[in-house]
Formats: sequence, C-alpha cells, structure tokens
Amino acid sequence: MVKSFFSKVARRIKTSVPASVATPLAAATNNPWNANEPVSYDGMWLGCNTCVKHIQRKVSGDENTHWLTYAVQKYLGGAIGQISADKDRTEYRCLILGANEGHVERELCQHGFIGEIVASDIADKALARAAEKSKELGYENITYVVADLNGDLADLPGMFDFIIFEGVLHHIVKIEECLQHLQNKLLPGGLMLGVEFHGAFRFQLPEHQVKWINAALATIPKSLRPFPRDEFGMYPASPQDNLRVHYVAPTAESIEQIDPSEAICGFKLKQLFTESFEVLEQKGFGGVLLSYMTGHFDFKRANEDPFADTWLKNLIQIEDTLIETGILEDEYIFWALKKKD
Repeated sequence: MVKSFFSKVARRIKTSVPASVATPLAAATNNPWNANEPVSYDGMWLGCNTCVKHIQRKVSGDENTHWLTYAVQKYLGGAIGQISADKDRTEYRCLILGANEGHVERELCQHGFIGEIVASDIADKALARAAEKSKELGYENITYVVADLNGDLADLPGMFDFIIFEGVLHHIVKIEECLQHLQNKLLPGGLMLGVEFHGAFRFQLPEHQVKWINAALATIPKSLRPFPRDEFGMYPASPQDNLRVHYVAPTAESIEQIDPSEAICGFKLKQLFTESFEVLEQKGFGGVLLSYMTGHFDFKRANEDPFADTWLKNLIQIEDTLIETGILEDEYIFWALKKKD
C-alpha cells in the first residue's frame, strides 16, 4: 500500500535584505523548512508548470502572473512609484512573515520597493541563505529577523504599511494572539496580502475527500502512477490494483513527528481573517486533490511529457468541478486584507 504525506504548499516567497545584520528574536525549532539545503518542490504539484499556471490564472487572471506580482501591482502602486502617493517611497515599511529563502523580499525590490523590508522567519539557516543572496544582489533595504510568530511579533520595531505572508500562518499555535499582534502592527489603512492553507488539522481529511482523491487517481493510466511497468501501462488500474495502491491519509502523529506545527490552525483561518480584517479579496486555487497526490501522480514527468501533462489537466478539471459544485472547498486561498478602522 502506497502512502503519500501530501504535497505541501510552497511555503514562502522571499526577496531582499540589508546585506548584513539580522537580529535574532527566537531560536529556530525542529523545522523541516530549515534544512541545510533549500526545500525542493520537484515532483510536487507546486513544482509542476501546468499547476503553477493554473494557480496563477485563478489568482491573477493571467497564467503568467504570479500572485505576488499581482498583489504588488494592485495594492503597492504608491510604494513602487506606479501611482502618486501621500508619502515618499522610502518611508513605506513592509513585514514579511515566513521569509525562508527570500523570494518575496527580492521580488519586492525587483518591482521597485525601496522602503524598509523586515523579513522574518523562525528558520535561521534559510534566512542566512536569503540574506547572502540579497547581499550578492546589492539589496540594502532589508533586515532579516529570526522570529517565532507565536510570541515575538510584539518585539518587532515599528509599524508597517504592508504585511506579506505565504503559507506560514497555518503553523501558528497561538493564531488568535498572532493575528491581533499583526493588526496592531499595521498602520491605519495597512494591508495584509498573501496565500494560505486552510485544510484539515494535520491533514486529517474527511472520508469523502480521501474517496475523491482515489477516484480521481483511478481515472488515469497506470503508467502515470506508482505501479510496476508492464504492457498494461495505458490501461486504468483494475479494482484489485486500486486496493493495493491508493492514497491513505497520514496519521496526526506522523505529521507531528515531521513538523509539530504543521497544519495546526489552517481550518480556523477563514473565520479569523474575516473577523479580524476587512476582506478585499479572497480567491481560492484548489489543492483539495492535487496537493495530496505527491508519490501517486508523476508531476515531474508532466513538465516534460505531453501525454502526462494532458492527464494532469484532467485531474485539474476534476478538482475544479468538485469545488465549483460545492462538494469540496478550496484549501489554498489568496487573501487581500485591510486593517479595520
């Protein structure tokens, strides 16, 4: 029996940092995102070109426009000099939550953000790599700070015009307290922008979702699934095959061993975001099937083989149909949130 521990959301986007100092506020804990090498999404849905284009189309309306680019262009126009603003561009401040390898910060700088960026994460090794890369690129307006969002937010200096997050808030045990601190850190009219996971506690999926994952997998040829290669690769798996090889939800204990913070509070976030902020945008981009298929569908092959890519599009259509008909709900959502008056 094949078990897959899901394909987790690409947990961050990072970008630049002041080329030197980062003040530690908290020690990094046992964290799979803090390894000696960056996390690879090769073989996962988020590392697959067709999935990425689908996600980008869902959020921005354009398959070639990343959610961060969309958010920056729509909501940070004054800060990047695209529209007139009531203060100098150097006076804007942005806080990054879950900066990790630094994609978000660097992207902000590339778009023309010249104000101060504070990039935070509990992963000190990843932040060190991000700081080094930002230094190499000559970005001097970013400060990297090691911080635990369960308790260190109050210690971050100053207020911010923008807070950007990517797949980090569902890791926070004290999420209500964290969101209150984030509210307090936003200037009047300030914005929180990002993407988050909203699925079940430690991926303890309801039975009907597991059934749909396996039903979708059963529609594709055996050669795209983890079956022995034989002359029947273009056939669907038989009922007997599917009894032997199918998706099995991981136990809560196994997820806790991998990462004690994983999927702790994602199921709470929709309600908490709505209660804590004014919602400007809420755009789902699926994940209810595809994110759990790592090891069960050959996403890497889909990047190179039109045959595999065509069948992947079939899986995407099934997932979209389940969401559009109300059978399942998006587990990954782009948010644009405004500080309440």
